[in-house]
Amino acid sequence: MPAISSPATILVTGVNGYIGAHVAHSLLTHGYTVRGTVRSESKGEPFKELFKKYGDKFHLVVVPDVIALNAYDDAVKGVAGVVHVSTPGPQVSVTDVDGKSIERFGNEVRRFVLTSSALTCLEPKEGEYTYTEADWFDTALKIVKAQGTKANPGLIYASSKILQERAVFDFIEKKKHRVGFDAVALLPVYVFGPPLDTFIDITSVPPGSLGLMYQAFNNPDGKDWDDLMSGIDVLVDVRDVAELHSRAIYTEKAGGERFIVAGDLFRWQDAWDALNVEPKLPGAPVVAPGAGTQGKPRLQCSNKKSKETFDFEYRSNEEIIRDTWVDFLKRGWIKSVNA
Repeated sequence: MPAISSPATILVTGVNGYIGAHVAHSLLTHGYTVRGTVRSESKGEPFKELFKKYGDKFHLVVVPDVIALNAYDDAVKGVAGVVHVSTPGPQVSVTDVDGKSIERFGNEVRRFVLTSSALTCLEPKEGEYTYTEADWFDTALKIVKAQGTKANPGLIYASSKILQERAVFDFIEKKKHRVGFDAVALLPVYVFGPPLDTFIDITSVPPGSLGLMYQAFNNPDGKDWDDLMSGIDVLVDVRDVAELHSRAIYTEKAGGERFIVAGDLFRWQDAWDALNVEPKLPGAPVVAPGAGTQGKPRLQCSNKKSKETFDFEYRSNEEIIRDTWVDFLKRGWIKSVNA
């Protein structure tokens, strides 16, 4: 499909989320008009304030029931692209909701960008292995099919992302003579980096990137970490994730493709070492300097395809960690400094 140029209107679902807000900001800086979905007026009010300098180039539409089959019928009218960041749930197909709304009312839509996950690639392998976009975590599907809701939550999440991603591409292939848009799937690894909005109550943040960062920054020795925390091997900055969503809208050759979105290999000790690089940041933990480089990475994901297709360079882990630490300091989220 032809590239979508600004000032076209782009629909961003879940615009009040950690990634969604950054995606909206990135699109606005590229000159697009953003229509963001929220589930209630109250959830949207802070974002009107956040993006007020963009005037009428940012506006909201309330979608109270995101799994209703007509949920996005009004939201897709008049938009040139859709960036689907929100997750309707493991039992709901994206195409049952967004796809059919676009088919009925989104006759101007030319590209659909899906925020998927690198988890969809992580089929267990023997020995050292670098995952690419050609990989699929089909074992997760088999386990969840057998165990249902009793399966590991991480496997349920991975399965839902696999099914949603495949459903999008299957929908377009089956209806290619009736719909005028193509799709791009972006597959981020663990997403870190400073949040965009200034009104977050960290005590009520649900499990996810912000919660993981808060837990790690305030318990750097790792004594109370769960397996998810300890198993993080590769990061990507939320600002890079957002920028690639924008580039997925305007890069013509990205259509019909999936892209792993990943920065550098990572160890938590590397993070603490980065905070102690001069100028050393207030409250920076020390733990075991240099130990982060001693172990072999358990997980490697290739970012070659995304770098080449989008002509993009990812932020370093040092920049991600230092920027996030500074942001958390400003918010009073580092207990050792604000005790």
